[in-house]
Amino acid sequence: MGLKKRRVKLEDIARKLNISIATVSRALDENPRVKLSTREKVLSMAKLMGYMPNQIAKSLSSGKTNIIGVLIPRYDEPFFIEVCRGIDQYARRYNYKILISSSRNSYEFEKENLISFEKGLVDGVILSPTHETENVAHLNELIDKGIPMVLFDNIREEVSGADHVMIDDEKASFTAVEFLIKKGRKKIAFIGGIKQKKVFQDRYKGYIAALRQYNIPIYDELILHCNSLDREFEDKEILSFFRHLPIYPDAVFACTDNYGLLTMKSLLKIGKKIPEEVSVIGFGDLGLGEVFVPSLTCVSQPSFEMGQKAAELLINQLNESDDVDHKKTILRLETKLTQREST
Repeated sequence: MGLKKRRVKLEDIARKLNISIATVSRALDENPRVKLSTREKVLSMAKLMGYMPNQIAKSLSSGKTNIIGVLIPRYDEPFFIEVCRGIDQYARRYNYKILISSSRNSYEFEKENLISFEKGLVDGVILSPTHETENVAHLNELIDKGIPMVLFDNIREEVSGADHVMIDDEKASFTAVEFLIKKGRKKIAFIGGIKQKKVFQDRYKGYIAALRQYNIPIYDELILHCNSLDREFEDKEILSFFRHLPIYPDAVFACTDNYGLLTMKSLLKIGKKIPEEVSVIGFGDLGLGEVFVPSLTCVSQPSFEMGQKAAELLINQLNESDDVDHKKTILRLETKLTQREST
């Protein structure tokens, strides 16, 4: 087994060329104070020795890392993947990179991750709070320390110093359930996520509001708030729900694409025809529903755009002068219903 290779440092290059570390540093930064011939020697030696600049060390002098911290509740949710793609695409236009971490749906992990971000790793933070995040003191504390922040998706309460990017979940859900009602469906099931999560609360409100407005019965037996936070268990929970129903729905409104696809998988497994016997609507429209057979009707959520707008708002904050009071922005993006074979 060979010896572990040590990372090449500025002093190693300086020693090889018999010049000062400061001269090496300035040459690598292409400082005009260093003669062109010296700069060329330093760059050539750095390449030969395999020198890699330490971005964190470099940031100590500039005060910036050009890294945006992105904190999401889970990695395996297509919605968060799309938002991160949008953030990354916009950020790279302005020479920012993103550092993604997951709170794993835990308030404590959310706080731990933010402490790591605070220790000089990032210039600003884009965050989707967990369903456990009722106290936002840790967010305000970070903002008070001068770290810009943008919140998206599951915003339980407004945070005064942060910009917000969201959709009207209640309105979008009302529109989806209203569509099913106008199709003649009268026994409409609801599949949502964990009750504590704000977006699921709002989507449930939209579901109930539509049923009440059109005098459609609300069957408690047809309402499922999934407790699982793991895909494997969500699958089992939804299949068990449909296998043990005392009455059967003629339509299902599912609060995510994943719930919608698992709903169709379960219905087909127990012999139900979609949409002849049961219509299904999902929420998100993140690509998977389009390739499923039958294809899934969805509330189309602008997830990629949400990421782009979050990055834009954060970079705007980063470019503000220190002596300017930040004017908070709350951005609400539009949704639409995309009809496919499941309805």
